[in-house]
Amino acid sequence: MGNLNCFATVATIPAIALVAVASFPGRGETTNTVNITCSDQSSIPTVLATFSNQKRSQIVPILSFLPQYFSSEEASVNCQNTASKLQVFYSQDRMNYLASDTIGEKPVVCAVERRGLSCDSYSSEILFSLAKPISPTELLYNMLGENFKGSHPPSSRTVSRIYTNLKPSWWPF
Repeated sequence: MGNLNCFATVATIPAIALVAVASFPGRGETTNTVNITCSDQSSIPTVLATFSNQKRSQIVPILSFLPQYFSSEEASVNCQNTASKLQVFYSQDRMNYLASDTIGEKPVVCAVERRGLSCDSYSSEILFSLAKPISPTELLYNMLGENFKGSHPPSSRTVSRIYTNLKPSWWPF
């Protein structure tokens, strides 16, 4: 019986130490989070990313649902749905790009795992579509927040689909 108690003590102490180390992050470590929401505060519903760590927080617009493309009701619903989907993608670390495409004559914006995939591929998810005929490239570019746009607008004559990185290298976290 004495050997059994000795074994239990020897096995328990390392387990307690492991739990204690896992529970307390090191001094230099910080917890980084990305929270995706839809802001209806202004007349233009906008999907926002809030980057936070223990030291600071930064809010960056991702997509604005512009009145030239959406009615106010459509804009609000699409903004809420897009924010919810993007939050899931960020938390699961999937869908790395926003992409524009045309499916069944409708311009769409979707999330894809990698460049080169279309919005109707197996590893993509459509975020929203538009009933109006417009270049999907122009649609996505115009809706993007300034921090997500490239230095020059893409030409719809030469580019059929654009890809926007959902985790740009400039992100502070």
